[in-house]
Amino acid sequence: MKHKLRPYQSESLDNLRHAIKRGSRSIVLQLSAGGGKTSIAAEIMKGAVEKGNRAWFIVDTVELVDQAYRRFEDEGLSCGVIMGKDERTDYSKPVQVATIQTLRNRWDQVAQALRPTVIIVDECHVHHLAHSTLIDESVPSGCVVIGLSATPWRKGLGKHYDEIVVGATVERLIGEGYLCPVTYYAPGKPDLDGVKTSSNGDWQEDALAEVMGDAELMGDIIQHWQQLAHDRQTIVFACNVGHSRSLCAAFKKIGVKADHIDGYMNDPEERKRIIDGYRSGEVQVLCNVGIATKGFDAPDTGCLVIARPTKSLMLHHQMLGRGIRVGALHEDCIVLDHAGNIRNGLPTDLVPTTLDQGDLGHQMDRKKEEKDEPLAKPCPSCGYVSQLHRCPSCGFQPERRHDVEVKEGKLYPVTEVHAPKWSTEGLRDLYAEMLFFSRSKGFKDGWAYHQCREFAGRAPNNTKQIPPKHPSQRTLGIIEHMRIKNLKQRAKEQAGADK
Repeated sequence: MKHKLRPYQSESLDNLRHAIKRGSRSIVLQLSAGGGKTSIAAEIMKGAVEKGNRAWFIVDTVELVDQAYRRFEDEGLSCGVIMGKDERTDYSKPVQVATIQTLRNRWDQVAQALRPTVIIVDECHVHHLAHSTLIDESVPSGCVVIGLSATPWRKGLGKHYDEIVVGATVERLIGEGYLCPVTYYAPGKPDLDGVKTSSNGDWQEDALAEVMGDAELMGDIIQHWQQLAHDRQTIVFACNVGHSRSLCAAFKKIGVKADHIDGYMNDPEERKRIIDGYRSGEVQVLCNVGIATKGFDAPDTGCLVIARPTKSLMLHHQMLGRGIRVGALHEDCIVLDHAGNIRNGLPTDLVPTTLDQGDLGHQMDRKKEEKDEPLAKPCPSCGYVSQLHRCPSCGFQPERRHDVEVKEGKLYPVTEVHAPKWSTEGLRDLYAEMLFFSRSKGFKDGWAYHQCREFAGRAPNNTKQIPPKHPSQRTLGIIEHMRIKNLKQRAKEQAGADK
């Protein structure tokens, strides 16, 4: 099914074209997860193919190959795949979906005549040496390279791309109904003093698991999920493989259909089976390490359980991005942040909008606190003066203060759900598409009016002057969501009447 670009996607595409006209040949498009970067990519590749050119779409995981291939084929593009011994390999096709790992090994083997005039790098914040080679050897020959990312804040990325085009903000996309609102629950931060840091500046996985994997915290995760999100498709982010497996076992113990997946699994068919099971609803809770972050698309996800602390602003927003797509089964996304990652901000907070040049770091990236020499203070208990948190004289240790307000023993809501703010044009489109659906099912036009008002909080004026319009997948998802919601409400009312 071919998709028409949304207004903000058309704006981004126009801005990319303007950047190319200005002479830029390597450009980053920054747009939120769920904002439809792949739709923009498909439009770019259609334009290239119509001119008799070739286009490549580069990803860095097997899962993203299948996801992109299906989408481009639906858009009417003829695609080949460059990945291992994949049966879809066909270099004659004008569009190629390739993994950077395979392309690294085959770059010199691909005939010059088959190389593209447009290269799109998905999740460009994941930058390998092979990406640098790809850009350095393609741009001088006239190829345009476009990097896509919701979080293009990697240190030094500006050394490889000429400029950045910033698309619609998360706040705007939620306000216009393209992304769902978020209800964020957060605790105080776990005590991570002494946890080792890895070479990328984040905490080491195994060291994190020792802090986050104890039985008491695990029980807390299960308890809060049962209380706040027991009926939702859920992705759990764990510290390492052992932690993820133990959380999966804990969910299964209470009768929940759960599964575990990680980036270290060598069997692609097993990984595909687990992901397909989650997307189909056969698996309700997916516990993972290194899979369900960048680019992972499962719109029915209505809850994120974050049990993996991170210092990385990129990883934080990539995790949050897995739950903000509009789906048929939820009105909002519930985030259960057991790791205190609220310190990195909410999904709607301002984020960096320039490329890091690799020297002084990013002006809006995570602020590093100045580590001054601690002041000597008297112990509140015995008066002994020292610089240590625990008094060396009497052993008294003041309770550490947290960065966020907490309710004892519980997560608390940092943000409340707000209904999307519909623009006049967006509201008219929603009604027009609901009207088309209503008439196709033989319903009265009033059905569309009431459905629109119930979901958006209001209906447009002068509905008699609005012609029906073929519904988008987004509107079909809204209609299905409303149907399920009403069925559940009737079931509750019936259950109450039977008592």
